[in-house]
Amino acid sequence: MPFLLISIFIGVVLGSNLPAIAQTDRTKQPFTVELSFDHQTLSNESPSFQETALRLNRWLGPRHVVDFSFLNSKRFGLRDSQLLASYVHPVDDKLGLAIDAGFSPSQNFLPHHSLDLRLQYEFAPAWVAYAGIKNSQYKTLSVRQGLLMVERYIGPFSFALSWHPVQALGKSTSNQVLKAYYYYGQDNMLGLIYSRGQEATQINDALITLADVRSLTLSGRYWFAPEWAVNYSAGSTRQGNFYTRKGVRLGIQHSF
Repeated sequence: MPFLLISIFIGVVLGSNLPAIAQTDRTKQPFTVELSFDHQTLSNESPSFQETALRLNRWLGPRHVVDFSFLNSKRFGLRDSQLLASYVHPVDDKLGLAIDAGFSPSQNFLPHHSLDLRLQYEFAPAWVAYAGIKNSQYKTLSVRQGLLMVERYIGPFSFALSWHPVQALGKSTSNQVLKAYYYYGQDNMLGLIYSRGQEATQINDALITLADVRSLTLSGRYWFAPEWAVNYSAGSTRQGNFYTRKGVRLGIQHSF
């Protein structure tokens, strides 16, 4: 998936945005720590993208989560770091609020700061609607993105379709995302995410432009022991005519 949107999808992949009907009771193991590694190659012979992330998650109750992450990234031959914080709060049994914030002190290619606000509402049994807005401030520009999404749960499956209007570089555009997840066993998951549309794309450390993007990502989580799980993903993203990124992510997760 396009790396400018990575903080949005992390919450979905790790389950922080799931309604209560799809969450596991973690009262006995409220803490989760994860160490992950991401490696992506570029078709234009540019240096590979690499990222190491450390995440700490605290489960406070159904649809009530606080999450902190530290990212160390390498792109375009430069290194950058980022601190991320997320808080999901149930307003009532159907309405929830999520707040994500990010900060990069070095801001070599990551946004100096970002803020993401989302609402989720279970308007019918097994139907959830999402709405949100995100602002990311880079060295030379701001990227604003909205979110409108509908998610449907059918047995062990969930399907979601979302529309993301984008404002950047004095222009307005949008992209669409389709997600499908299969839940099995004790909190295991397998997902497929497809996105297409125009997005703010970073070409090098100094240039961000709008480009037609196509992305396909397979992701999953598998618990191989009561307290240990592996998170994984593999995907390909075509960033206009500039380059295609192909990569994998692997994370080890421990709950206690």
